[in-house]
Amino acid sequence: MRRRALLLGFGAAGLSTAALAQKPPRVGFLVSGEAGPSWLPFRTAMSELGYVEGRTVFFDFRDAGVNSGAIDSLAQSLVAAQPDVVVAVLSQAIVAARKATQDIPIVFFGAAPEIGGISNVARPEGNLTGVFSPSAAVAAKGLQLFAEIRRETRLFGLVLNNRDPFSVSLRREVEASAAAQGIGLLPIPVDAPGDLTDAFEAAARAGVAGVMVQPSLGFERTAELALRNRLPAVSFRREFAAAGGLMAYGASQADNMRAVAGYVDRILKGARPADLPVQQSSRFELVVNQKTAKALGIDLPPLFLARVDEVIE
Repeated sequence: MRRRALLLGFGAAGLSTAALAQKPPRVGFLVSGEAGPSWLPFRTAMSELGYVEGRTVFFDFRDAGVNSGAIDSLAQSLVAAQPDVVVAVLSQAIVAARKATQDIPIVFFGAAPEIGGISNVARPEGNLTGVFSPSAAVAAKGLQLFAEIRRETRLFGLVLNNRDPFSVSLRREVEASAAAQGIGLLPIPVDAPGDLTDAFEAAARAGVAGVMVQPSLGFERTAELALRNRLPAVSFRREFAAAGGLMAYGASQADNMRAVAGYVDRILKGARPADLPVQQSSRFELVVNQKTAKALGIDLPPLFLARVDEVIE
């Protein structure tokens, strides 16, 4: 009996040693645009799934910020570190990650179906799956909401990130929305962060009623330039309104990153990207900055405010 118990004890010790010897998984995180709105909720979601950073999971973080020219080299360095899975956030990061690896699983958040990165959302091909927010269509809805605030809108500006492949579908959807409402659209492509000042000044000179800003151009700087030029500005990330933009309408980032983390968890446990259908964002938020509205002399209609999810005072 003592011998049997001793053998069992050695067996348990052996299993424990093997478990301890197993290296924790490594998750790469690649983002274009500002990182905070996606990186922080992703880490929270992974923690909620039971992962302990530095003990049961390691993160390898790469952030291009608004310097999209660096995204390819960041993707290559991330893949060279051989993570078990890569999270790619926003279109430029998705494209760069796909170019860097066809073997490591990639879980994306962004417009992969709209930029041609994935054609079968029910059974994704290759090494890519993730969460799709129909941001182009959401942006078109954002223009409709803006027109409710400023019914006299006749010309509207669209500040586009020329380096971001998503700018093509974004422009197409907003143009269609503007035409349906009898609003003229002024597209203003931006090639580099240094061009932002000229872009907003050009919009102001043209007399636009407001502008929509592509999120990959950043939040803080674009919101500040819009306010400096007295331009009511719209985007589709909550952080833009928090930074001083007038309004944001878009998918809940906390929900998006929770879904991304769920897929990362399943892949780390053995699932293949092809087994994980692309999810679509289902909860959307309308956020307005009342302080900015007052600074611009805009009275937000009560019926409009009744539909708002969050008012930033």
